[in-house]
Amino acid sequence: MAMFSPWWAQRSGRERVLLGIMLALLGALLVWLLLVRPIAAAREAAQAEAVTADARLAQAQALAAAILARPAISPAPVIDVLNRRLADAGLQPARLEAQGPGQAVLEIAAINGRLLIGWATGLEQRDGLVIEQLEASRNPDQSVRARLLVRSAG
Repeated sequence: MAMFSPWWAQRSGRERVLLGIMLALLGALLVWLLLVRPIAAAREAAQAEAVTADARLAQAQALAAAILARPAISPAPVIDVLNRRLADAGLQPARLEAQGPGQAVLEIAAINGRLLIGWATGLEQRDGLVIEQLEASRNPDQSVRARLLVRSAG
């Protein structure tokens, strides 16, 4: 400090004012670079993480709601459930066989493709069955021949 005092005393009033302004601006720049910018960056990162967490929470809540809305596993054998749903839809199976406990193979000779997808979706949503495989091939009359491997969800 002793070396600085004589140097400062040699400066004119105008130079002292300019040096003071320069030091104030330098101080403001250092505060900006070392304090304000890092805090602003941390705030933006926290906001982005909050948005991501909100999205994940909404997704988890939707999955939880879907799990709660899932139908209870039917205690009836898969064949009985399939027979009942086929009769409800007015469909006649070409083949319906049990494939072990809780599993069945279903073949339908001719069905509208959109009806098939809606019907199969209903089996999963309403009856708690799982469509393991669904094979469909087009018939000459624009209907489809379908083969489904169905199992109980439990």
